[in-house]
Amino acid sequence: MPTAALELQQRTARIKAEAERLGFAACAALPAGPARSHAFYEAWLAAGYGGTMGYLHRHAEPKRDPRALLPGAQTVLALAHPYDTPTPPEPDDSRPRGRVSRYAWGADYHDVLHAKLAQLAAFIAAQQQAPLCHRACVDSAPLMERELAARAGLGWVGRNAMLIHWRLGSWLFLAELLLDVPLAYDVPPAARPGRPGRSIRRVPPPVPLPEAALGLRESCGACTACLEACPTGAIVGDKTVDARRCISYLTIELKEAIPAPLRPQVGEWVFGCDVCQDVCPWNRRSRPTTESAFRAGSAAAFPDLAALLGLDDAAFRARFRRTPLWRPRRRGLLRNAAIVLGNRLAAQQAAGRPPQPEALHALRRALRDAEPLVRGAAAWALGQVASDEARAALQSALAEEQHPDVQQELRAALGDADPAAGAPQPIGTAPQP
Repeated sequence: MPTAALELQQRTARIKAEAERLGFAACAALPAGPARSHAFYEAWLAAGYGGTMGYLHRHAEPKRDPRALLPGAQTVLALAHPYDTPTPPEPDDSRPRGRVSRYAWGADYHDVLHAKLAQLAAFIAAQQQAPLCHRACVDSAPLMERELAARAGLGWVGRNAMLIHWRLGSWLFLAELLLDVPLAYDVPPAARPGRPGRSIRRVPPPVPLPEAALGLRESCGACTACLEACPTGAIVGDKTVDARRCISYLTIELKEAIPAPLRPQVGEWVFGCDVCQDVCPWNRRSRPTTESAFRAGSAAAFPDLAALLGLDDAAFRARFRRTPLWRPRRRGLLRNAAIVLGNRLAAQQAAGRPPQPEALHALRRALRDAEPLVRGAAAWALGQVASDEARAALQSALAEEQHPDVQQELRAALGDADPAAGAPQPIGTAPQP
């Protein structure tokens, strides 16, 4: 092997070793160049599956090529960091509680991973004589990050559109370092002969799939566990998620009212959803994270819903400012808490149990919240309770309410109107086939 090539391999190996020391479970390099699945992304957007996430359309053009983010980029260093954390026991205190997606139990992963990427970039710069131009990306940059990870050999894009690693499963944060220097590039596993793209499916893809362009090994086989388990039917085809039905989108990205038909299916998820990953067979072999910033106790995984509804702006900021739960802001998180409380009260009523007094008190208080979004969600939640107390609270609120959307929610909760018959629903919230 020529000396230059050997030195490049050794240098790349040192970089990977440093990435592992920093906590990344996988690291691989590929040459910077045009995306190969951009047509799939464009078709997904054209189908309306992005819902109200307008930034996805703005990101479409730069996603064609990572060199749009770093002119002169030669290498994409693709990394995966595990966040699997043992589930803490749910507090046995009879308080009404919701559930939070596993990735959001601890500190904001953007902050944690950006700090690690900065250390890795400094290490790479120290290995060379010339200055290093680089750009660190964690989740929010306009990159086809799952394609890049798959092309680097870090796994495949599963039926639920998550990247799945053969040893690590899908409880992974993805990150990238764009570099203006070459490295020794990895060769990912190719598609197996005679089975391009693992084409066994029960559900045909609504938009063209990128498999032929990528030609990579995939390992979902005939498994459709995630499709069958999704509470809202958001996985509408292989690798195709309709965000408008996804609980993660509804509780995090959607800024308006959650569509009434989907509220019961939100279940206990106050932020995000893990169902499609919980049922994935590949996650039986996932490895727990060693990053202490991602670990948390029971209160983070199972938040007290009544306490959430009692947070004012200052308390919300103090509790969630450096965590993923900051994303929906106070109005979105309290909307979610009210919806989950309504689902819990409905389940208790169906089981013949009386409603929890603290839940009713929290919802009555939320009917006077400064945010119409929170008041409307509280109205729906109280409408799930067949009691004189709940009806009296709704009637009292209706007598004072000035916002037309909240008035519509109150009337619907009292059985006087259909919430879908009021003001036009926001983009992407109409019931889907």
